[in-house]
Amino acid sequence: MTVRPPHGFELPELVSVANHVLTDEAADLAAALDRFSRLPRPFCAWEQDDKAWSSLVTTGGEGRARLLRYTRHQAALTYINAYDHLLTLARVLGGDGAMSLLSHSSLSRVVCEAAVRVAWLMDRGIGSEERVVRGAVALFLSAQERYKAVRRLPSASFPPSVLKQLVASCDDEREKVEELITGAGLVFGYSRNGKNKARLELESPPVSVPLKLEITEMTAKLLPDSPSWYNIGSSVVHSYYWGLRDVDSASPGGRMALAPNVLDVGAAVESAISASGLIIDRVGRYYGHDPSVEVQRTRDRRQQVDVLMIRAAKSGWAYVPTEA
Repeated sequence: MTVRPPHGFELPELVSVANHVLTDEAADLAAALDRFSRLPRPFCAWEQDDKAWSSLVTTGGEGRARLLRYTRHQAALTYINAYDHLLTLARVLGGDGAMSLLSHSSLSRVVCEAAVRVAWLMDRGIGSEERVVRGAVALFLSAQERYKAVRRLPSASFPPSVLKQLVASCDDEREKVEELITGAGLVFGYSRNGKNKARLELESPPVSVPLKLEITEMTAKLLPDSPSWYNIGSSVVHSYYWGLRDVDSASPGGRMALAPNVLDVGAAVESAISASGLIIDRVGRYYGHDPSVEVQRTRDRRQQVDVLMIRAAKSGWAYVPTEA
């Protein structure tokens, strides 16, 4: 749902500025990642990963090279997802003279989650061995989630043959992922009761990665400028009342008076911009570049929004009168 100011009113300055800085940020994100990936520097983590597995002739070497390709592919698709949602966030905030009522929160949350996943996979501070294990964990979890999603489909909604084919496809994907993982010399570690797969391990050098991504904790660590936004944004994603009621200034039972909370808009925008900066920083350093200039532009854009957020909070101006 989008809302527009009544005739004679303009969108809040914070929203207009958000549209411009998000559009610029998305353009810079795409340009930076393209430049970094086309021009990897000598001795960078990208090059070291290539060398680690291209020259390995021991058992699992070829399999780890394949896992590395899957890891990079996952990372690339994830930052494309971040870019897509970042640009969409710009469009729903003033792109056509209107603004979103609530969806800016969920769009920003997607950008943040994508950013921490990219940062986790492309951290130059980990070795080539741990990178492929992390990539294998992400691949395994993806196959598991797809399987769970299909298994929850109501059988009455599909012809039995179609549902059987969907389940078979998921089973086949899970089997192929596990074959890829074990073929690379990785092994599954189990829970204490010995029944559930709990982690992926590499014997030499010793690497162990849990089969669970703690996105909330990762976000708090990797995006400290937005310490609680991921949790707050989840209230909109999951339609919790406490996250939705701020847009209605009427009492329960009365006629709704819907208006976006401009401070929430600002928080969503700041978080998405910081998430973009995290991707630029991690990807740039993975390819051996110094992304300081690009990251500083990201900080400057966030500062533009921050100034307007402070002004809005001090003035008590948090809502804008709107009509659907």
